[in-house]
Amino acid sequence: MNSRLLSEEIGESMSVPARAFSARVQLPCRVFCGPDSILELSGVAVSIDTGSLVLALPAPSGSLNMPQPGDKVRLELSLPVTEMTAGAKCLEVRARVSEITEQVDGSHQLTFTFRKASFKDLVEDPLPKASKVDGKVWRM
Repeated sequence: MNSRLLSEEIGESMSVPARAFSARVQLPCRVFCGPDSILELSGVAVSIDTGSLVLALPAPSGSLNMPQPGDKVRLELSLPVTEMTAGAKCLEVRARVSEITEQVDGSHQLTFTFRKASFKDLVEDPLPKASKVDGKVWRM
């Protein structure tokens, strides 16, 4: 290859401005908290970064028990599906509430910290409950 052409190609690739990375998102997210994760809250993840996630929760209607700083929760972040053949996926995270900020409109922004996340298939229908067999009890 001609050295002049090579230097022009390198010059062109270096002159292309780098895209700015943004951690801002708008993805549906469910928060499971409380004993045995019995409480479920829904919100929108507005920012995600390595080790942290910011979730916007709407203004509470009625008595809403929110997790408090230091509480451990499980998050399911719904990922967008871009192809018809692809199944819905979510990012599952075990996290800790690090900060809660109340907004002017009464909504809240919760900041979570986490170490690792895992990808899971989203199940459309709830899983059927296991049937109880009369007289048989599992024991350890």
